[in-house]
Amino acid sequence: MARGNRKQKSKSIRYFFLNEKIHKTLRVSRAKDELVAWCYPEKRRVMYNYSQVVKYMGHAYSLKDASAALNKHKITLEDYIIEGKIKQPAKIYPIGNPESDWSMYMLTESDILNIHEFILEDGYSKTTPTRSELLALLKHNMILYTKTDGGFVPVWKAE
Repeated sequence: MARGNRKQKSKSIRYFFLNEKIHKTLRVSRAKDELVAWCYPEKRRVMYNYSQVVKYMGHAYSLKDASAALNKHKITLEDYIIEGKIKQPAKIYPIGNPESDWSMYMLTESDILNIHEFILEDGYSKTTPTRSELLALLKHNMILYTKTDGGFVPVWKAE
């Protein structure tokens, strides 16, 4: 009975930020405690201790993930970046061809919070989540709501 349930696959780290630089995981050896990654700003392979990466890494979010959390369309966020309304986030590119036309933006948690602050200050949306709701979405915490006469109100569990 327990045979199928005991072995759970560990979550793989694909893109992450370390020392404010975007990295892509190339190879992981938990037994040797090493992680080989591609550092996009330096354009070279680097090797880190796996345990240190897990401890100090920052999550990398794509524009698709950020747009879902902010209730905005991906194109709208791209327009904010192109127009210079928000600072340009880190870009990833094909490792084999750095001069390629294809690239994708990857955001840190602080980048998403800055975009959220910009949206609230300029009044671009009424459906934007609150800061605490956004942080809960980014950290995969549970958001509980209670129904009142005026609608649904978030209720937070004390930590």
